[in-house]
Amino acid sequence: MIPDFVAVGHVTLDRTAGVVRPGGAAYYAAITAHRLGLRVGVLTSFGPDFPADALPPGVEIINLPSDRTTIYELKPLPSGRQLTLRARAEDLEASRLPAEWRAAPLALLCPIVNEVDPAFAAAFPDASVGADAQGWLRRRGPGGAVTPQEWEDAGLVLPHLQLLVVSDE
Repeated sequence: MIPDFVAVGHVTLDRTAGVVRPGGAAYYAAITAHRLGLRVGVLTSFGPDFPADALPPGVEIINLPSDRTTIYELKPLPSGRQLTLRARAEDLEASRLPAEWRAAPLALLCPIVNEVDPAFAAAFPDASVGADAQGWLRRRGPGGAVTPQEWEDAGLVLPHLQLLVVSDE
Protein backbone atom coordinates (compact mmCIF):
# COMPACT_ATOMS: atom_id res chain seq x y z
CA MET A 1 0.00 0.00 0.00
CA ILE A 2 1.17 3.49 -0.81
CA PRO A 3 0.03 5.67 2.09
CA ASP A 4 -1.50 9.08 1.50
CA PHE A 5 0.38 10.32 4.55
CA VAL A 6 3.56 9.11 6.27
CA ALA A 7 4.62 10.17 9.76
CA VAL A 8 8.21 9.49 10.85
CA GLY A 9 9.19 9.70 14.51
CA HIS A 10 8.96 8.02 17.87
CA VAL A 11 5.63 7.32 19.47
CA THR A 12 6.00 7.82 23.19
CA LEU A 13 4.66 7.06 26.59
CA ASP A 14 4.10 10.36 28.38
CA ARG A 15 3.88 10.48 32.19
CA THR A 16 2.00 13.41 33.69
CA ALA A 17 0.97 13.47 37.36
CA GLY A 18 1.17 9.68 37.61
CA VAL A 19 -0.88 9.05 34.47
CA VAL A 20 0.79 7.34 31.49
CA ARG A 21 -0.60 7.76 27.99
CA PRO A 22 0.61 7.40 24.41
CA GLY A 23 1.99 10.52 22.77
CA GLY A 24 4.49 12.04 20.41
CA ALA A 25 3.98 14.13 17.29
CA ALA A 26 4.00 11.05 15.01
CA TYR A 27 1.26 9.46 17.13
CA TYR A 28 -1.00 12.53 17.04
CA ALA A 29 -0.33 13.24 13.35
CA ALA A 30 -1.18 9.65 12.40
CA ILE A 31 -4.44 9.69 14.35
CA THR A 32 -5.45 13.03 12.84
CA ALA A 33 -4.67 11.94 9.27
CA HIS A 34 -6.55 8.67 9.81
CA ARG A 35 -9.62 10.53 11.13
CA LEU A 36 -9.49 12.70 8.00
CA GLY A 37 -9.84 9.53 5.93
CA LEU A 38 -6.26 9.23 4.70
CA ARG A 39 -4.33 5.98 4.32
CA VAL A 40 -1.62 6.37 6.96
CA GLY A 41 1.81 4.87 7.48
CA VAL A 42 3.97 5.43 10.56
CA LEU A 43 7.68 4.63 10.72
CA THR A 44 8.64 4.54 14.38
CA SER A 45 10.43 2.59 17.10
CA PHE A 46 8.95 1.36 20.35
CA GLY A 47 9.28 -1.43 22.87
CA PRO A 48 6.93 -4.08 24.20
CA ASP A 49 5.52 -1.64 26.78
CA PHE A 50 3.78 0.49 24.11
CA PRO A 51 0.06 -0.43 23.89
CA ALA A 52 -0.56 -2.34 20.66
CA ASP A 53 -4.02 -0.83 20.21
CA ALA A 54 -2.98 2.82 20.72
CA LEU A 55 -3.08 3.54 16.98
CA PRO A 56 -6.33 2.80 15.16
CA PRO A 57 -6.77 -0.27 12.98
CA GLY A 58 -5.95 0.60 9.40
CA VAL A 59 -2.87 2.65 10.30
CA GLU A 60 0.10 0.76 8.88
CA ILE A 61 2.95 0.71 11.39
CA ILE A 62 6.56 -0.11 10.73
CA ASN A 63 8.18 -0.52 14.13
CA LEU A 64 11.94 -0.75 14.33
CA PRO A 65 11.91 -2.87 17.49
CA SER A 66 13.51 -1.56 20.62
CA ASP A 67 13.96 -2.85 24.16
CA ARG A 68 12.15 0.27 25.35
CA THR A 69 9.72 2.94 24.25
CA THR A 70 10.68 6.61 24.44
CA ILE A 71 9.26 7.86 27.73
CA TYR A 72 8.87 11.49 28.72
CA GLU A 73 7.91 12.77 32.15
CA LEU A 74 6.04 16.06 31.85
CA LYS A 75 5.81 18.32 34.88
CA PRO A 76 3.60 21.42 34.57
CA LEU A 77 5.27 24.66 35.67
CA PRO A 78 3.90 28.21 35.85
CA SER A 79 6.17 29.10 32.91
CA GLY A 80 5.25 26.05 30.77
CA ARG A 81 6.43 22.52 31.47
CA GLN A 82 9.56 20.62 32.42
CA LEU A 83 10.43 17.62 30.24
CA THR A 84 12.55 14.74 31.44
CA LEU A 85 13.54 11.94 29.09
CA ARG A 86 13.34 8.65 30.99
CA ALA A 87 13.92 6.18 28.13
CA ARG A 88 14.68 6.30 24.41
CA ALA A 89 13.84 3.91 21.58
CA GLU A 90 16.03 3.26 18.51
CA ASP A 91 17.13 5.80 15.89
CA LEU A 92 15.17 5.94 12.64
CA GLU A 93 17.30 5.70 9.51
CA ALA A 94 16.01 6.77 6.07
CA SER A 95 17.27 3.49 4.60
CA ARG A 96 14.46 1.72 6.51
CA LEU A 97 11.72 3.59 4.62
CA PRO A 98 9.92 1.17 2.27
CA ALA A 99 10.29 2.04 -1.42
CA GLU A 100 6.52 2.30 -1.95
CA TRP A 101 6.17 4.74 0.97
CA ARG A 102 8.54 7.13 -0.80
CA ALA A 103 5.69 7.75 -3.27
CA ALA A 104 3.36 9.11 -0.57
CA PRO A 105 2.04 12.58 -1.44
CA LEU A 106 2.29 13.84 2.17
CA ALA A 107 4.99 13.28 4.79
CA LEU A 108 5.62 14.73 8.23
CA LEU A 109 8.94 14.33 10.01
CA CYS A 110 8.27 14.27 13.75
CA PRO A 111 11.51 14.01 15.72
CA ILE A 112 11.10 14.27 19.46
CA VAL A 113 14.58 13.28 20.64
CA ASN A 114 16.91 13.65 17.63
CA GLU A 115 15.93 10.17 16.42
CA VAL A 116 14.88 11.05 12.85
CA ASP A 117 17.65 10.88 10.25
CA PRO A 118 17.80 14.25 8.39
CA ALA A 119 18.01 12.24 5.13
CA PHE A 120 14.25 11.56 5.46
CA ALA A 121 13.63 15.10 4.22
CA ALA A 122 14.87 14.11 0.75
CA ALA A 123 13.32 10.62 0.84
CA PHE A 124 9.92 11.75 -0.46
CA PRO A 125 10.80 13.25 -3.86
CA ASP A 126 7.26 14.06 -5.02
CA ALA A 127 5.64 14.78 -1.65
CA SER A 128 4.72 17.84 0.29
CA VAL A 129 7.04 17.38 3.25
CA GLY A 130 6.69 19.03 6.63
CA ALA A 131 8.66 18.82 9.84
CA ASP A 132 7.90 19.45 13.49
CA ALA A 133 11.47 20.35 14.41
CA GLN A 134 11.17 20.04 18.20
CA GLY A 135 13.33 16.92 18.45
CA TRP A 136 16.15 18.45 16.44
CA LEU A 137 16.17 21.50 18.74
CA ARG A 138 16.59 19.73 22.07
CA ARG A 139 18.82 17.18 23.74
CA ARG A 140 18.99 15.01 26.80
CA GLY A 141 20.99 16.63 29.56
CA PRO A 142 22.08 15.37 32.98
CA GLY A 143 19.45 13.26 34.69
CA GLY A 144 17.38 13.18 31.50
CA ALA A 145 16.55 16.90 31.63
CA VAL A 146 15.55 18.13 28.17
CA THR A 147 17.48 21.25 27.18
CA PRO A 148 17.68 23.35 23.99
CA GLN A 149 20.36 22.79 21.38
CA GLU A 150 21.26 24.24 18.01
CA TRP A 151 19.86 22.45 14.96
CA GLU A 152 23.10 21.39 13.32
CA ASP A 153 21.49 19.58 10.37
CA ALA A 154 18.98 22.29 9.43
CA GLY A 155 20.77 22.87 6.10
CA LEU A 156 20.11 19.24 5.12
CA VAL A 157 16.41 19.40 5.97
CA LEU A 158 15.05 22.88 5.24
CA PRO A 159 15.52 22.88 1.42
CA HIS A 160 13.12 19.90 1.16
CA LEU A 161 10.29 21.26 3.33
CA GLN A 162 7.05 22.96 2.47
CA LEU A 163 6.07 23.27 6.14
CA LEU A 164 8.07 23.81 9.33
CA VAL A 165 6.58 23.81 12.83
CA VAL A 166 8.54 25.22 15.78
CA SER A 167 7.61 26.58 19.18
CA ASP A 168 9.37 28.46 21.92
CA GLU A 169 9.01 25.57 24.35
